[in-house]
Amino acid sequence: MQLNPIELLNTWIEEEQSMGAQYAQHAVLSSHGLDGASHGRIVAIREITNDWVLFFTQKRTRKVLEIKNNNQVALTFWFERHAREVMVEGEANLLSEEQNAYYWDAYPKLAQIRFCSYAPTSGEMIDDKQLLEDKRQDLEQFYKDNVLPCSPDYCGIAIKPKRFVFYSYRLDELSDVWEYLIDNNIIIQRRLSP
Repeated sequence: MQLNPIELLNTWIEEEQSMGAQYAQHAVLSSHGLDGASHGRIVAIREITNDWVLFFTQKRTRKVLEIKNNNQVALTFWFERHAREVMVEGEANLLSEEQNAYYWDAYPKLAQIRFCSYAPTSGEMIDDKQLLEDKRQDLEQFYKDNVLPCSPDYCGIAIKPKRFVFYSYRLDELSDVWEYLIDNNIIIQRRLSP
């Protein structure tokens, strides 16, 4: 098992994608609700670096409120084609407005338009989905030849990993489990019993 857990996570994602997995870079984000209960949902991971695991969401969502209240979170990746799981635990922090704008500019225009059509009402009750579709079409028309400014609802969340667990399920023998602990850029690797 290699020593750098970020490189290993990226390798496992690439291997899963090479087997045809369309959503290998999606993970379940678990956070603590305001009432103390845990809450999970799937997020699309935008970037994985030595500094962070990054995803984007809408500012007014439940996950943003929960992270502001308690920034200790966990991500769980499931790679079905290889029967592997990766758990990532760490601290989540919101990106600055400048950082959000930087990533917004790199976001495809159709994705920006889609985001702007639903972000202001994300998680709220709506009478008819067609209202959002109409808004999306209006935005497409208006910004056809114009730059779409960064949505005030666009919110990047960077998770600084402190712990990784890599789990390879095996049927021919016992499963392999490796833990990586990160503290002040020092990585400790150890094998765990499945």
